[in-house]
Amino acid sequence: MPFYRYKAYNQEGKEVSAVIEAVSISHLKKILTLKGLIPYEIEEISSIKKTKRSFFQIEIFLQKKVSKEELALLLYEIGILLERNVHITQIFDILSKQIENPVLKDALLSAKEYVQQGSSIADAFDKTAIFPKFLIEMIRAGETSGALDTVFLSASEFIEKQEEFKRKIVNALIYPIVVIIVAFISVVIIMNFVVPTITKIYTQFGKELPTLTKIVVHISSITSLFIKISPLILIFGILSYKKLVTREIVDKLKLKLPFFRKVHLYTIYLTWSNTLSFLLKGGLTLDKAIKIANETINNVVLKKQFNTVADEITKGKSLSDLLNKYSLFPENSIQLIKIGEETGQLENMLGVISQIYRKQTDRLLTIFLSYLEPAVLILLSIVIGFFVFATLLPIFSLSVK
Repeated sequence: MPFYRYKAYNQEGKEVSAVIEAVSISHLKKILTLKGLIPYEIEEISSIKKTKRSFFQIEIFLQKKVSKEELALLLYEIGILLERNVHITQIFDILSKQIENPVLKDALLSAKEYVQQGSSIADAFDKTAIFPKFLIEMIRAGETSGALDTVFLSASEFIEKQEEFKRKIVNALIYPIVVIIVAFISVVIIMNFVVPTITKIYTQFGKELPTLTKIVVHISSITSLFIKISPLILIFGILSYKKLVTREIVDKLKLKLPFFRKVHLYTIYLTWSNTLSFLLKGGLTLDKAIKIANETINNVVLKKQFNTVADEITKGKSLSDLLNKYSLFPENSIQLIKIGEETGQLENMLGVISQIYRKQTDRLLTIFLSYLEPAVLILLSIVIGFFVFATLLPIFSLSVK
């Protein structure tokens, strides 16, 4: 059913507005009439649609132009207001007036409407179709335990930490990437503009080009041809990529590359254990928490194995035994999980494991970047130096003669 944003007057003559789902405008007017509202403006909106949503991943926010920072801030504000014993419908009303993002505004107004119609907060959030599934399940558990404020504040902190870790990796890679791009552009300019000009000048004197310059000229011809046909290559690559290179092939390759394999695995370990710890602390059962945590795994090969663990955990088997059976975690981490199970502190032990792998990942990235930056500079200096020397060599030869 479509969504409509309406403005109306209530029985006291005050203006009210909200977003509601209805079959048609006439159906909406009947609903409003039963509520004692007199609508004076109705607008159909398309920003809130029932879309297929990832069980955990928050990529849906990119599609709907809602950033993770906006989500974290919204959850924090809801948690703070709940701590102050403000009713949830009032919270939705207050925040919808100050939020600039139209998607979030419509989502809150819709959630408010659903709650007023008798839906639970979790169901109301779920019906808006923009909030991640892990949050829906956490809210559902929070409604049962009566700790909704803690759930919203914890979810906000969780998303902030996840985003901070990703931002840290991206920021660390910015410098090498910028250097490589600048060097590539420099080489392209030399090859396609400087080299042909120097060649023309030199051939006017009827002299044979030096060997190094001939090599550069040949490379220049190849790059020029490549640039001309690059649109065709790009189109062919886009059309054939999904057919020739499947996600499973790429993920298997990630698990075989020497250095990247360790970083990739450590990132999965820390994200999975951190998510599972967070969900268990929120009151979810182990089997449900594992199913949700498995959605954080961005490797289809490993995800299949972790899903097997989720299926078998319902049969009463221990988590540590299953992780050991399928060799999904290192031995020392499995021992820590086993200790957590025996002492009833599994969620805390998973948090410790997450911190260990976060530090390990940071250490690996630091080492990698400490070698990468000088290696990139040295390599690019040699490459650009070679092209510059080979390009200017004919001029030097003419001046000497």
